[in-house]
Amino acid sequence: MGYDLHLRVKPLLLLQTKNGVFLFRKTIGILGEMARILLVLSFIVIISLFLGQATHSEAQETGTLSVTTTPVSGAIYIDYVFMGTRFWSGNLNAGSHVVSFGDVDGYIAPSPQTVTVVANQTYYIVGAYRKLLSLKK
Repeated sequence: MGYDLHLRVKPLLLLQTKNGVFLFRKTIGILGEMARILLVLSFIVIISLFLGQATHSEAQETGTLSVTTTPVSGAIYIDYVFMGTRFWSGNLNAGSHVVSFGDVDGYIAPSPQTVTVVANQTYYIVGAYRKLLSLKK
């Protein structure tokens, strides 16, 4: 046949009487190959997420830390993040953590303390504020 039929199906998909059929089939073959690649990549991602969750749960071993302030209600910070006042208890990831205390008028705040948390263990810290002595009479 001596004519060319041009049909734009999608960008870069051009059908012609002779070469167009080949181009269409080649494009479908490429799309099929891309679908197979996406399927394999999806499978890899699912496996990675599964393995990541197993590793993640093992890496997130925790211990319990309880912190109390006395004789006043002082601010409690764990790793420089405010956690509450007077009493805080919660689970922390295993490893070193810094416990520090906020200022209270008329008292000297306790010094920061470092605690090394071990999984499945409980730790208690008491932040003892000291009253400032007044020189007024």
